[in-house]
Amino acid sequence: MDCEYCKKIFGNDEDSILNYLQHVQINHNDELSEEEKITHNIREKMIQSKKAYKIFKKKTGDSDLVFNSKNSDDL
Repeated sequence: MDCEYCKKIFGNDEDSILNYLQHVQINHNDELSEEEKITHNIREKMIQSKKAYKIFKKKTGDSDLVFNSKNSDDL
């Protein structure tokens, strides 16, 4: 992935898109239109949310079902 503004090359690892978005925001924010700024912010938040969810899944396990004792019936 290359920066379209300065041609900096980013790797193909898992964090390359987030690194690219942060690079554009830090170094080229004044060159972005308002729509592009909004789009970049949304993409960055989605990627950060996905990373936080992966960390949460590692801590709590791989099951998509989380037991909630408040909503269970006491038997």
